[in-house]
This record gives sequence, C-alpha cells and structure tokens, in this order.
Amino acid sequence: MSCAAIMTADPLTARETDSVADAAAALIANRYINLPVVDGEGRFKGMFGIYDLLALLVPRVALAGDLLANLRFLPDDPAELRKLFAQAKARHVGEVCDRAAVTLHPDTPEVEAIRLFCRGHNTLAVVAPETGKLVGIVSYWDAIAAVTAPPA
Repeated sequence: MSCAAIMTADPLTARETDSVADAAAALIANRYINLPVVDGEGRFKGMFGIYDLLALLVPRVALAGDLLANLRFLPDDPAELRKLFAQAKARHVGEVCDRAAVTLHPDTPEVEAIRLFCRGHNTLAVVAPETGKLVGIVSYWDAIAAVTAPPA
C-alpha cells in the first residue's frame, strides 16, 4: 500500500507568514502535534509543532545534551515562560519551522512511513515530487489504522 492510500488529504496547514501565536492556537484547538507549513502556492516548506513551540521558550544551550544539573538559569516561573512566549508569538512560522522535516511522496510505500515513525515519532508530509506541493500528511494514527484494519 502507498502513502497516498493512507494519508489525510488536504490537511490543516500553517502559512510561512502566519504568526507563531496563530499556529499555536491551531495546534491547541485541534489537539495536533504538528502542522505542515506551506507557502502561498501550497508548496511544502517545513513542519511546525509543539516541540518547535516549546523550544522557543528554552535557550538552545539547554537543548544540547543532558544538562539537567546545570539548568538553574532557566525560569521555573509560569509568568516568565509566558513572557518568553509573548516575545516569540509575533514571529513568522516560516522562521522557526523545521525546514529539514522528512517528506514522503504519494507513491512511497506505507512501510517506509512506519519506519520513519519509529525513528522520528513525527507527522510526515506527503509532497508531490513534481511540484513540491503538499498533498497530505501521514500521522501515526493513519499508519496504525491502516495496519490494524481488517483485510479488504
């Protein structure tokens, strides 16, 4: 089976020019982990998700390695975290999305999507190879539903 057979077509997206605040609101309202990011013509540009959002609240140095013992410089105050979000919320999603996100093509075998989920635990964009346009996403829910469905 191909990714085209199991993907969610025409998924909710964020535009490169959308604010982080708008994308965060869409993630929260829909209980999504990731949103594909597209340009004005619908070409896939990257993924923006809850981990990208949370990373805006933590200095890059804190993300390197296992530094738990040395993180006293990070705020442990909800008001400080909200302040950090307030500083980031006007940024464009295109500035902070994961532009190296792995993509699939409609004819990519389903098993490749499953292999990638085991490596990255992330929603996968399905992109038309000839145009670069987003045609769908494969979530781990899509993949597990296809695997557990009774044979047709």
